[in-house]
Amino acid sequence: MGIRELAEQAVREGAIDLAQGVIQSPPPAVLDRLLQQHQTATSAAYTNKRGVPAWREAVSAYLANRGWSVQIDQVLGTAGVTGATVSALRSHVPPGGTVLLPEPFFIGHRLMLETLGYTINHVPMPFDAVPNWDQLIAAMTEADALILTNPANPTGQTVPTELLTRLSQAATEHNCLLVLDEVYRDFYWNDEHDDSVYQQLDLSSTVVARSFSKSLAIPGWRVGFAISAPERIERMAGHHDALYIGASTLGQYVLAEAWQQQANELIAYLRDLRGLLQENLEALTPVFTALGMEPLPVPASYYLLLKHNRASEQEAFDELLAKKIVITPASLLTSTPDQESGFIRIHFGITAEQREQVLEQLM
Repeated sequence: MGIRELAEQAVREGAIDLAQGVIQSPPPAVLDRLLQQHQTATSAAYTNKRGVPAWREAVSAYLANRGWSVQIDQVLGTAGVTGATVSALRSHVPPGGTVLLPEPFFIGHRLMLETLGYTINHVPMPFDAVPNWDQLIAAMTEADALILTNPANPTGQTVPTELLTRLSQAATEHNCLLVLDEVYRDFYWNDEHDDSVYQQLDLSSTVVARSFSKSLAIPGWRVGFAISAPERIERMAGHHDALYIGASTLGQYVLAEAWQQQANELIAYLRDLRGLLQENLEALTPVFTALGMEPLPVPASYYLLLKHNRASEQEAFDELLAKKIVITPASLLTSTPDQESGFIRIHFGITAEQREQVLEQLM
């Protein structure tokens, strides 16, 4: 069973889905307005394989406002972070090559690597402690690539700023491509979204993949971007074009216009969304604690790991399902899904109304 299957079970059971981490709030109203105003003739045709130029320019300006100077030829418009990650791997990893995947992991990464035919080298990381970064860097000496989700799903652990540069240097030194999946970048809970440290990365062997799928609640738009050295962007563009024939042209045009002309509305939306998620976390934590579960700290992202203190994950799952709540057994996010992890994962990207319903059903 995977995350999508859990979400489908929630629908069948008439339960609230706290398994699949989809932001439940509606997207910013400005995106609806711009979609209605958009002349579809502009976006009906194929576009440059590197992405809509206006989108790439908007990404460059967006990052500059966060302290990171990126040129247009370092930007690739992609079909979400997945499209960026797949294209990055194809630009470097040979058939059957080895990719490091820290675990617990985003299950989509495992499915992706299996589909691409790569050998996965799982690097165990603790659920409830800071990762051993030295262990991860040492493993790069015998791998072709490393996928690192930052912040991590499901633990919310973040890569310390000083370590980002060290990881990037190690990638170049060991010819091990570093792919940073940063789809949750806007959900650091203790910083001001300063990206100036990324200016120090060696982009010859590092790819930074991001999107607004989470932060603007538009996962179905399939629009993201990758940042790397111009030479790698060119190689990635060829692979991305072969696999996806580009990201959504309509989505790129509308997002470009939104960030170029209505950035204040998007920033306000994100500020309100972050506030809602923090309220959700503060409300849900004591309720799960009252059930005898132990919440772990959440440094970033909108996932909460809970030590369930039951005989098994299945017992914890069934207990919550009886209350019409579907959660993720954390063992599904490891290379040994048949072994008990001791944890479950929920997401708290729900609306205020859903939050009240969850509280009512759990109390």
